Amino acid sequence: MKVKDIMRREPRSIEVTASLGAAHELMHEHRIRHLPVLQGGRLIGVLSERDILGFRAHLGFTGDWKQGLVSGAMTRSPQTAGPEDSLTEIAGRLAEARIGCLPIVEHGALIGIVTLSDVLAGEVRNAMSR
Repeated sequence: MKVKDIMRREPRSIEVTASLGAAHELMHEHRIRHLPVLQGGRLIGVLSERDILGFRAHLGFTGDWKQGLVSGAMTRSPQTAGPEDSLTEIAGRLAEARIGCLPIVEHGALIGIVTLSDVLAGEVRNAMSR
């Protein structure tokens, strides 16, 4: 099975200059935990719920975390995958790096996202079809 068979196409994303409050609202509204971060249409990072929590913890009770910028909390230069990568390879990369998602890039453009949950569901479907 290939990544293209399980990836979520046209994922929600956010601009690097957006506020963490806007990112949190987008995540909550669409029930997602990861947002690819774009600058001028190019993928430059990933923002996760864990990143937001880390930013909030760093501020403590001294500041309004919602006013912080995505650029201050995101993971820069994220690992990516291609649509033709195998599901087994992606599962190994997620586990080894201890990350929850991989943006899917083709010819330099963000075309999808695969989360750990997507990989697990794909592996189950794959095993059941044998």
